[in-house]
Amino acid sequence: MCTKSRFFAAIAVLSLFATSQVSAGILNGHGSAYAGWTGSVPFNNGFGLSGSVDYSVFTAAAFNANFAGLGYVPGGAVVYTYQVNVDGSLGVSAEIVGIANPANTIGTFDIGDQNASSAAFTPNATWLFSPEIPTGMTSWGLAFSSPNTPVSGASLTVDGGTQALIFGIPTPGSDPIPEPASLALLASAFAASLLRRKAR
Repeated sequence: MCTKSRFFAAIAVLSLFATSQVSAGILNGHGSAYAGWTGSVPFNNGFGLSGSVDYSVFTAAAFNANFAGLGYVPGGAVVYTYQVNVDGSLGVSAEIVGIANPANTIGTFDIGDQNASSAAFTPNATWLFSPEIPTGMTSWGLAFSSPNTPVSGASLTVDGGTQALIFGIPTPGSDPIPEPASLALLASAFAASLLRRKAR
């Protein structure tokens, strides 16, 4: 292989490595996520607003075990977390997650480059960034709590003059998370039915 070809091959490998580093945050693929609710969803509106939103849903105990002391204290049984990664020519001024079911205790935790300037339910979960998150940077972790288990929903990533709609973001569904006592009761009923079948 000639020197020129090796040079371009090395550049291609380095650019792939750099891209994977930017798009793989701590939330994407987190091992403590509730029922496999973890991943990353890209956004690109074709006008310079592009990047990804990493997410994980945690039980309050799992969130505290991994992120306690970083600024967010859960207010419910389930914690919904997101992180915005910006790679387009436009920065991000707001992240808005659609909320149709109970949610509380909105805030941020320190796992990225830039904290939100404000966080509130409007009634959707809304984090504003002033100044906006510039290209190549990430938001802090964005979080809110709920008593309900997740369903696939949508969010809106905003620059001052344009926006990108994202589908596949977790948001609280209509079902509350089962209480530990309820789970124990279901498990014992299932075990009893198995024993009855074996006894026959």
